[in-house]
Amino acid sequence: MGRCPATTVHNHYALQVIVNREGLFQLLTDGSSVECGGIIVGSDHPHLLISPCDAHSWIHLLIDHQSDVAKTLARRHLGKGKVKILDDDLINRLRGCIGTPGNDLGSCGQAHDVYKKLVTELDGYSDEHAVEAVDPRIQATLDLLQGKYLARKVAVADLAREACLSESRLRHLFTEQIGIPLRRHILWVRLMTAVQFAVQGASLTEAAHSAGFSDSAHLSRTYRRMYGITLSEVVKNSRFVQVISCFS
Repeated sequence: MGRCPATTVHNHYALQVIVNREGLFQLLTDGSSVECGGIIVGSDHPHLLISPCDAHSWIHLLIDHQSDVAKTLARRHLGKGKVKILDDDLINRLRGCIGTPGNDLGSCGQAHDVYKKLVTELDGYSDEHAVEAVDPRIQATLDLLQGKYLARKVAVADLAREACLSESRLRHLFTEQIGIPLRRHILWVRLMTAVQFAVQGASLTEAAHSAGFSDSAHLSRTYRRMYGITLSEVVKNSRFVQVISCFS
């Protein structure tokens, strides 16, 4: 929540919901400009947000593409598309999920309550249309990347051997099941790990090494490519951006 800094064209693993609490904004996507008050952008879709210079009341909801909520939102709102402009009624309901003026949620509990309200209004919780389970071999690969290989460089051959698949089959099945290439997922996991270290007070160099990046420059380039802004802008806790870490 809060002010949206200028971004470059970027694409990230998360499904994103953007709402301007004060009016309209422009989003550049697919070579054209869209003006709206709220929009959903699918995972791995390039876009550029143009925010009015005086707009300080934004809601950005970024949800892990692999989660049931993201899959449900994609099915209900995007179908086979990558972008959906939200109607005025839904935008107003989303704006109403923030009960008080300003951008300070104060705690992880408050942030989670707002998240649940937003997802509920978006109809993002699964119902009888069950989300398909991930193939056990791909789930094992995901678990390895979150554990054994989290802060290490990993060869696809190693992951394929542990999943009892050929390299080509692992790549194909991973993209089919998860929605993005394996290498992009590895970068996403490491990026989220580095951010966690950074917001807990580690230097960018320490955060980079703890998440398997070669150095802080590599970490910064990756973050900017995915989010269109620099990591230092997020973790410096300026008057525009405050970070609350909610991981145990």
